[in-house]
Amino acid sequence: MEKSTTNPSRVKTIVRRTVFVLAVLVTLVALLIAEEDWRGSRAWLNYKSAMEAKGERFDGARLIPPKVPDDENFAACEYLNHSFAKSPASPGWTDLNSYLHETFDLPRRPGWPYGLSEDLALWATSYKGGVAAGKLDPAQASAIVLDHLKVCEPVLEELRVASHRPYCRFNLPYEVLSGPSKEKAWDSTVQHLALVKGLFRVLALHAAAELAAGQSGQALEDVNMMFRLENGLKEEPLLMSQLVCYASTPLLLKPVAEGLAERRWSDEQLRTLQQQLGQMDLLSSTYRVFYGERDLLANPFFRGSSFIVRGWGHLEELNMNRAFQIALLPRINLARREVNPSVGLACDLVMTNFPQGIASYINHSVMAAMLVPAFFRAPQHASFAQTDIDLLMVACALERYRLAEGNYPEQLAALAPRFIATLPHDIINGQPLKYRLSDNGRFVLYSVGWNEKDDGGVTATNKDGGTDRLRGDWVLEYPN
Repeated sequence: MEKSTTNPSRVKTIVRRTVFVLAVLVTLVALLIAEEDWRGSRAWLNYKSAMEAKGERFDGARLIPPKVPDDENFAACEYLNHSFAKSPASPGWTDLNSYLHETFDLPRRPGWPYGLSEDLALWATSYKGGVAAGKLDPAQASAIVLDHLKVCEPVLEELRVASHRPYCRFNLPYEVLSGPSKEKAWDSTVQHLALVKGLFRVLALHAAAELAAGQSGQALEDVNMMFRLENGLKEEPLLMSQLVCYASTPLLLKPVAEGLAERRWSDEQLRTLQQQLGQMDLLSSTYRVFYGERDLLANPFFRGSSFIVRGWGHLEELNMNRAFQIALLPRINLARREVNPSVGLACDLVMTNFPQGIASYINHSVMAAMLVPAFFRAPQHASFAQTDIDLLMVACALERYRLAEGNYPEQLAALAPRFIATLPHDIINGQPLKYRLSDNGRFVLYSVGWNEKDDGGVTATNKDGGTDRLRGDWVLEYPN
């Protein structure tokens, strides 16, 4: 058999050519990556510079509430600081929300504008220890509820004392929310929000029972604590905190509305409530949350992310920021104090111009398509809650007018400036709120609602009997 021989010279030539081709390919890939890095970085920096020239800022540190000394901080008391405390709670620490769930079969009730008064008899008979059957009057029901809430008194007293501190700042770990230890940081944040929301429910029930027992002064203390908690939440530039704020607002407003419907607040108490309600600005805090989510969480994600080609990460960052600017921020007009649904629909159309599906990968708009629409409902929820706040603030002024003059005015304009400095307008359309006197000696006060149509002060309901906020008017009307 003839031996095959390999030409050493030919082998060397093949190897040299292979190495050369690989080197060329590596160089081309490196040049392509460098070019894409340069292109993406340049595009982002140009966009950022152009926006900063218009007054835009991208530093998240400006949004973090400043720290305050513990002895001046309502949120630093043991109960409220439980989620962030490094040492275990004292042996007597009680989770009030857990106690409420363990003690009562919690009744489901409609929101505060529809029914107004808390059904304390339903709470009293839902006590798991058992309550004698039969009809309970408000005084009996309130006595039973307050008796079963006595376990909460030590915590409530701690909160009352701490509520006189000038500030309310929850110690959220902002510096690590987007870092390597973010899971633990988010766990403590979620626990903190659950604790606060549960506290709203306990305080609202406690205040309702005190009002029914004729203890309006004590009820006002509970309501004032809820105002303080709400002030602390709205300082947190995170969507999660703002969503809890939206959900807790009806709990805060319910005892205020009950006291108005049953005429249990004095003029001085009404003045205090009116002032507190006037300081609640959920449109501004929601707008601030948009920047918080962008500058504290989203943009740092791109800077710390492991994109194979960094330039593509910069292009994703650019498109996400552009989507925030043109499809999200216009939904709230702070200068005019409006959340116009028609503007929101126009923003929805703008967002459809961003590539979707596979095209979003090619055009580097994946994060824009995924992240930005998650915020679209926030302005709607803010408008629901802020309108409720505005209606109650005007109702406080109307009640103060009645106490002074013996009846309600024919027109809202009669309230200013003696009973209210400036009447809030309807945040849906910028027009005056609708108002008329009713046959029962009360009044009907309302916004045209999300459909932007005056339905004559008529609300809409959904299939389960709850209020349909997308149809009908948003109404404050006392029951007969």
